Amino acid sequence: MEPLATTLCPLESTQSTRNETLNETTWSSEHVHEHTYFLISLVICSLGLAGNGLLIWFLIFCIKRKPFTIYILHLAIADFMVLLCSSIMMLVNTFHIYDPTLVSYAILFMIFGYNTGLHLLTAISVERCLSVLYPIWYQCQRPKHQSAVACTLLWALSVLVSGLENFFCILEVKPQFPECRYVYIFSCILTFLVFVPLMVFSNLILFIQICCNLKPRQPAKLYVIITTTVILFLVLAMPMKVLLIIGYYSNSSDDSVWDSLPYLNMLSTINCSINPIVYFVVGSLRRKRSRKSLKEALQKVFEEKPVVASRENVTQFSLPSGPSARTSPRKDA
Repeated sequence: MEPLATTLCPLESTQSTRNETLNETTWSSEHVHEHTYFLISLVICSLGLAGNGLLIWFLIFCIKRKPFTIYILHLAIADFMVLLCSSIMMLVNTFHIYDPTLVSYAILFMIFGYNTGLHLLTAISVERCLSVLYPIWYQCQRPKHQSAVACTLLWALSVLVSGLENFFCILEVKPQFPECRYVYIFSCILTFLVFVPLMVFSNLILFIQICCNLKPRQPAKLYVIITTTVILFLVLAMPMKVLLIIGYYSNSSDDSVWDSLPYLNMLSTINCSINPIVYFVVGSLRRKRSRKSLKEALQKVFEEKPVVASRENVTQFSLPSGPSARTSPRKDA
C-alpha cells in the first residue's frame, strides 16, 4: 500500500526512519504539526459529511425529483464517500490502527468517489450547455430517464477506472509495471483529453451564452452553481489527480514526490465539503434581503426553471408558419 496509504498523514511515513537522536524539541514540533493537520482535516471532513448528508436527505425526501437534482444527488453521494474514506484513513494513520483490509477498502472507495465526482461534474456541465444551446429540444425531446441512465453509466466507468488504478498501482506494495503505467495512461487520456476539456468548454459556452442572452436580468442561479462548482473542483481537487498520475506513472523512488499529497488531499476534502455551502449561499441570494431556511434556499435553486432562450425565438418556433398563420380567422366581414 505504498506510498498512498502511508502519506495521507504528514510525517507519518518518515517518523519511523528518523534518527533516534533527534532532540525532544524537534520531535515535539513535528508531533504538534501532525496533530494540527489531523484536527483541521477531521473538522473539514466532519462538516462536509454533515452538509452532504443533509443535502442527500433533502434531495431524496423534500425536493421534487428533476433531471438536475438527480445529478446533484449522485454528486453528493460521491462527495460523501470521499469524505468518509478520508476520515477513516486519517484515523487509521493517527491512531496506528493496523488493518490492511480496512485501509484497502478506504483507499478503493475514496478513489472511486473522486473519479465519480469528476465524471458527474462533466455530465452536469454538458447537459446544462445543451439546455442553453438547444432549449426547445431539451424541454420537448430530451429522453425522460436520461439523467438516471447517464449517472448509471458514469458510476460503471468509475468502477472500471478505480478498479484498475487500485489493482495495478495503489493497493500494491510495489506498483506493477508496465501495467500500472498503462492504467494511468488510460486514466490520463480520460481525464485530460475527454472529461476536463468537456467540462471547461461546456462552462465557457454556458458563460458566453448566459452573458449574451440574459443581459437585462441576473444569471440563473443554477448556472452560477455549476460554474462555481466546476471552478472549485479544478482548483482544489484536480491537483491531487495530477500528483497521483505523475507519481505512479514516473515510478519515482524519491519519497519527496509524495510530500505534498496530504495537503492536496486536504484540498480535495475541502472541495467535497464546500459544495453544499455553495448551494445554500447561491440559493439565499436575492435582491430583497430576507432570512431563508436551508430547505427554502435549496428549493430556490433546484426548483428554479432557468429560461435561456429569448421569448421571441420560442414564439417563432412554436407558432405555425405559412400563409394560414398570417390570415385572420374572422369571416364575418
